[in-house]
Amino acid sequence: MSWGSPQTIEQIQKQSAGIADGKYMPAMVEKVRIINVNVDDWSVDCVSEYANKRFFDVQVMSPYFHFAGGEGIYAMPEVGALAWLCKPSSGRFAPEFIMGYMAPFDEDHVSFRSGRQSLNPGDIMLRTRDENFIVLRRGGVIQIGATPTAQRIYIPIQNFIRDFAENYQLFTFGGELTWITERDDQTTDGSAPTKFSLKAKSKANEPLHVAELTIGSHGEGDPTTLELTVWSDGSDSRAEKVQLKITKDGDVTWDVKQNYSMDIAGDYLAIVMGDAAVNAAGKSTYSSQGAALLKSSADQATVDGLLRAILKSATAATIEAPITTIGPNGSLKTPVNRGTVLLAALTAIFTAIDQAAKGPLAPLKVVLPLWTAATPTIPNPTVLM
Repeated sequence: MSWGSPQTIEQIQKQSAGIADGKYMPAMVEKVRIINVNVDDWSVDCVSEYANKRFFDVQVMSPYFHFAGGEGIYAMPEVGALAWLCKPSSGRFAPEFIMGYMAPFDEDHVSFRSGRQSLNPGDIMLRTRDENFIVLRRGGVIQIGATPTAQRIYIPIQNFIRDFAENYQLFTFGGELTWITERDDQTTDGSAPTKFSLKAKSKANEPLHVAELTIGSHGEGDPTTLELTVWSDGSDSRAEKVQLKITKDGDVTWDVKQNYSMDIAGDYLAIVMGDAAVNAAGKSTYSSQGAALLKSSADQATVDGLLRAILKSATAATIEAPITTIGPNGSLKTPVNRGTVLLAALTAIFTAIDQAAKGPLAPLKVVLPLWTAATPTIPNPTVLM
């Protein structure tokens, strides 16, 4: 037989010891539609598009599968999907299987897209009709999401992880972190209240948290914007130890059950536009290594002691004022002069006392502590300054 001579089918079959002589049938591939899914045994029932032939309990092919432990990449098909069914050449010893799926041709748009998302060459996507998805993009980017609003994106450049969500919750053995948007079905303008919450435990097996920070809305009518609470522990019998509240009006409230201290390496300045008060149930001490100044620029400065008030200095104490009054509420109406005027007044007083003591008041010498037999003269008035 020459290469160029024509041959009939019968001649080819006689010369071949292959399919015809081995009684193998040619493999058959048909376009079918899934009409039933058997979720328990991972098989489908389908019908051919043209000959209306029915196939039952057809195995669904997977890109990769190992029978040990269900390892592999696989998907459960849905009713209505178009597929390619293959009937192997080995006949009944190799039953039919779904070898792949196809998209119908859209004559209106001349396309096989069928609702698939736009991808770049090399991108790989897993997606359902409910719009949840996993996308492996060329360049290393990974997108995982339930909706476009609820998704996480992994970006290899600078190792970024970006989360997008309306509500967010993170739960660990050590605590939890949440962002909550209290939106209902009637909210259409995006003005729903929101709140951030961070809760921490001191021990993983404790039922409650030891600290909680909340920022945002704290309920209708509550002006609180930030609240920090610290408890003694995370037990059911925990006691509140510290609470900080900051309102949107600018009010700040500290509630401390024990001690409160500040250690400032630099300067400290407090500017109070309203009134300032420090109320201590015990002692109050204000000390300074340098000069100390208690000053009122517009009104009186008062040192008020319930029993007594002490002005003390190791060297000298000075009172500087044009007029100085003494007595309850300054009841001594005649102003008490100071400086040289006071010195002259005291000298005149002691002179008069001395002269009187030489006459009928001589017996007073035994009771006046400023005079003794050894010092019968007038004492130096400056001693009294």
